[in-house]
Amino acid sequence: MPKQLSALFVASFLVNLANAAISTMLGILIATGGGSQGDVSFIAAAYSIGFGLGCFAAPNLARRSGVIRTYAAAAAIATITIIGLEALDNTLAWAALRFVMGAAIATVLAVSDTWINYEAPKDRRGQVIALYSIVLGLASIGSQLVFLWMGSDAESLILYFAALMNIAVAVIAVTKSEQPVLPPATSAKITLNIPSPTAGAGAFVSGFSATSIISVLPFYLTSHGLSVSLVAIVIMLLYGGRLFAQWPVGILSDRVDRRLVIISLAIPAILVMIAAAVIGDGEGRAFSGAQGSAVQVLAFLAPFLCGAAIFPLYSVSSALAFDRAADGTTTEVSSTLLLLYSIGSVVGPTAVMIASTAIGDYALQACVGAANLALIIVAFSRLSRIKAPEDPSPSVPVPENSLKMVQEAGNISEEEVQDATPGS
Repeated sequence: MPKQLSALFVASFLVNLANAAISTMLGILIATGGGSQGDVSFIAAAYSIGFGLGCFAAPNLARRSGVIRTYAAAAAIATITIIGLEALDNTLAWAALRFVMGAAIATVLAVSDTWINYEAPKDRRGQVIALYSIVLGLASIGSQLVFLWMGSDAESLILYFAALMNIAVAVIAVTKSEQPVLPPATSAKITLNIPSPTAGAGAFVSGFSATSIISVLPFYLTSHGLSVSLVAIVIMLLYGGRLFAQWPVGILSDRVDRRLVIISLAIPAILVMIAAAVIGDGEGRAFSGAQGSAVQVLAFLAPFLCGAAIFPLYSVSSALAFDRAADGTTTEVSSTLLLLYSIGSVVGPTAVMIASTAIGDYALQACVGAANLALIIVAFSRLSRIKAPEDPSPSVPVPENSLKMVQEAGNISEEEVQDATPGS
């Protein structure tokens, strides 16, 4: 890791740790407070809308105010929203605060990606991005240790998460690293472009599934009798599955038809949803071992498998889209994928919220299972009619989120321009 990026890595670790902990805590608090699955889905949808808007607003903010100031301001706003979550106690207020927090976290991630790509040596950029993804993944896992340590008393630590955000601001403010100087925005409008329907569907389902599960699962498990510590272990396994599968799935997608890889990721996601529906309200007994050690092992294996399936889906879909993309269109393609991911992140929790009024506890399983089944149908239909590229482009490292894929596409576009410039 370049020495000048150490402060950014530390700050981003703290921000992601606090954000992941808040996401889990809200689900637990709503469940213990007698709220509904619709409440937690509504708050998650608000966060996703804010995140999507933040993705598109961040570049102009960074150009106008500078990268360091934008990062510090966004992290400070996230701090204020956490304090607001502690001070207020109703669904509408929490949704509004999570909307603002989503925009702030998106800005932090977008600025971080820009900064990393500015500082990282070109010949080691992929390694630096991969390391950054691992750091954020470890932060997500580490955020659940608080719940293992404190149990049901963890909610008393909410202001400590705000302090972590403030520490991140301080770390960035005193860094000696030179901030990137962003070029002015071009007047040309970016058009939407999705050369592969399967890739577009995969990006949408990735946002749909990941956001729905991460936001609703803590509430679902708590309302079904799991202790706070067990909920934390399940979420840790979910994030652990992501870290374990990211690189192997990327390598596999470079060797076989990426549509087959997409199908192979959707199938276990469906199977886990079916298993959860079959267990019904017996999760507490399954995870505690009351139904036998074999059932307990399967119960803990399920979230790990689910994380390994839903999180790598976006990068495989992105690589498939870039395989089909025409020269010079990578920015348009990546922007379209980001938009589809963001739409899925909003539609997913919204669908769960609506479905919960009709089918109750089975809403999460039904919605995520149906979305992945639709993805399989799209992928199979394209497999039967369209051949895979004979020379697919190498898959980029699986990103922590869609913003990294957008940044990578921007780098590719920049290199294309440089290569086409006379005398470059």
